[in-house]
Amino acid sequence: MSKIDLISENEEIKKAYRIIQRKLERSEANRIQLEAANETKSLFLIKIIRNFEESQQSVQLKSQELENALFHLQEMHLLTKQSQQLAEEANRTKSDFLANISHELRTPLNAIIGYSEILSEDIQDIDQSQMVKDLDKIRNAGKHLLNLINDVLDLSKIESGKMDLYVERFNINELAQEIADTVKPICDKNNNRFIVNCADNVGDMHSDWTKVRQSLFNLVSNASKFTNGGQIYLNITKESRFSTTIGDTVDIIRFQICDTGIGIKSEQISKLFEPFSQADNSTTRKYGGTGLGLAITKEFATMMGGEITVVSEYGQGSTFTLRIPQIINLT
Repeated sequence: MSKIDLISENEEIKKAYRIIQRKLERSEANRIQLEAANETKSLFLIKIIRNFEESQQSVQLKSQELENALFHLQEMHLLTKQSQQLAEEANRTKSDFLANISHELRTPLNAIIGYSEILSEDIQDIDQSQMVKDLDKIRNAGKHLLNLINDVLDLSKIESGKMDLYVERFNINELAQEIADTVKPICDKNNNRFIVNCADNVGDMHSDWTKVRQSLFNLVSNASKFTNGGQIYLNITKESRFSTTIGDTVDIIRFQICDTGIGIKSEQISKLFEPFSQADNSTTRKYGGTGLGLAITKEFATMMGGEITVVSEYGQGSTFTLRIPQIINLT
């Protein structure tokens, strides 16, 4: 082999060596990259596992908190139910007590009123006018107290569920005239003029005459109490409304009592129909009353399937609107 051939073979060997060396270098670099990637992957997996474990612990903690909260809620619900039962029982006991005590008070009061009327008639025959006036004061005070007791008795019956409806047919115009005759002394006392406007088409009602009459009496007498030297109107009309209960229109009798009295402040209207509540303490001191009349009227309206609303402007007067179905069907 010639020297030239040896040189050429040596160059080929060197060239192959360099190729092998580069491949080894690339292989080593790939190995390092793979190890780094595996290490990153391992760290990532470890992080995921740790996050999962932490999330699992957090879920377990939240589940325990939810179980505790649910347990407390169940305890609160049980306590609330027990408290409600106790309150209902106390309310029934109170209503029964009021009903019993009212009956016990009415008997002697009726005797006082009756004897005062008999004495008044006897004294008139012997011309003792001053004693007659004193007996009239006794009789009027007794009647006032009897009315208050009757209101308390009605409210206790309503709260205990012992108030029933007695439905009958009656003429609305005749009822309005009776109301006018009944409230005339009350209106005259404050120099008020009472005006009845009854539409021709109202006809008869098939309802609880006593409760309708008492509701109107409460509203008119209340209007007269807070009106001095003004006008009080009882406007009676008929309107039709759709009833979702029966799926048809029903005839409604609208009794609207308007007065030109002192009116009611807007912030006081919300508590008007609460038992034993009046607009404010100054009203009670000046005008008297227990605040039961409007509460009873609202309850009566609800019992008869109706409603009562009020609009008022302080210093200008008030308008109470009582809506009652013209025909109450108890079946």
